[in-house]
Amino acid sequence: MIEGLIMICQRCGFCCNHLDVMIINPRSIRSDGTIDPEDRNSLISKPEGEKCPHLAYSGEVAVCTIHDLPCYRGTPCDLFDQFGPEDGPCILGGYFKSSRSAKL
Repeated sequence: MIEGLIMICQRCGFCCNHLDVMIINPRSIRSDGTIDPEDRNSLISKPEGEKCPHLAYSGEVAVCTIHDLPCYRGTPCDLFDQFGPEDGPCILGGYFKSSRSAKL
């Protein structure tokens, strides 16, 4: 069993750009923020290095435009956690910032 606490997301957007992950298809989002459970195209692959279409910036802060919508609940992004020191900086964001692949 892994012991630790969830680290604080630094809201840098690097995970949204650099991770290969399944995301909600923007075309599948209904006006009420849900998706049709029968829609086989509601999840699409977001390749590593490609900007997530749901990522926006408010100044220097990364913002997920669907974070508060019902369709976000249960997605790989919603379920993504990192473990480390409580209130510690995001290790993955630090890695991306220090690597050459961190260009946004």
